[in-house]
Amino acid sequence: MSDPRATLLNGDLFDCIVRVREASVDLVVADPPYGLGKDYGNDSDRLSGEAYLAFSRRWIDAVIPKLKPSGCLYVFLTWQHSPEVFSYLKTRLTMVNEIVWDRKVPSMGGSTRKFSSVHDTIGLFARSKDYFFDIDGVRIPYDAETKRARTRSIFVGKKWLEVGYNPKDVWSVTRIHRQDPEREDHPTQKPLEIAERMVLASCPAEGLVLDPFMGSGTVAVAALRHGRQFVGFEINPEYCARAKRRVARLCKSDVEPVTNPIRSARRSIIRGVPLIPERCRSGWDRARCQGESSSACRRSNARGGPPPSAGYT
Repeated sequence: MSDPRATLLNGDLFDCIVRVREASVDLVVADPPYGLGKDYGNDSDRLSGEAYLAFSRRWIDAVIPKLKPSGCLYVFLTWQHSPEVFSYLKTRLTMVNEIVWDRKVPSMGGSTRKFSSVHDTIGLFARSKDYFFDIDGVRIPYDAETKRARTRSIFVGKKWLEVGYNPKDVWSVTRIHRQDPEREDHPTQKPLEIAERMVLASCPAEGLVLDPFMGSGTVAVAALRHGRQFVGFEINPEYCARAKRRVARLCKSDVEPVTNPIRSARRSIIRGVPLIPERCRSGWDRARCQGESSSACRRSNARGGPPPSAGYT
């Protein structure tokens, strides 16, 4: 990985988060374990009941101080836990939206004892009422037929007809299926389109995006494609390695920011991300060097700091 705007760390978020400066993050996109027993190569998704809610409160309390006063947080959840988690978040932040992600699941199959669940719930929360939100960055263009239907004089020259409409709070975006070209080997990978919409709407150009549950690196790709900085944590070393390879492919391709399905911001290169430049705490090599080369870890041991590829300033 060679992009100076990105720092991808293999480690537990509660260990890694202390390295991020307080009030330095513009946007948090959190896709925590849902507590549904998914296999992430560890037992991180096997919490339930009060244990899951306690874990949720803990990560929320760890992340919120890192947000700027104008910062926002998106969190993916399911109906099983969203009421309780949203209630707790509303004691710490201002709730802006409840978004329904319609996964566009095929109509075949499903439960015979209840209505089949075909959506995820996304909460949008802000640190203050003066939060950043760029609606023009995510407007959806009207199709030609709609524009032709608005040819009467009262519509001529209207900005909204030219720039497109505001996305609503139901996002119909097809889930990542096994044959999808975006597909990485991760059981709950989110579509890039959703991550891009969050980044463009809620993070200013050159701002910093934090993903505490990085998974396959979708949010990292969204941030870098649109000229933002990124820092992310992933506890599973295999997933972290995949995310790093994914970012490396993006850097190698040297592609311009995407323009579809939503408008992109200008691209820029930032020198590193604002992480605390202090000496590492004990246990770095065991807890955080996973995924780094052994030679990098040996060099970090010699000087008492993290490996060079960790991106610390």
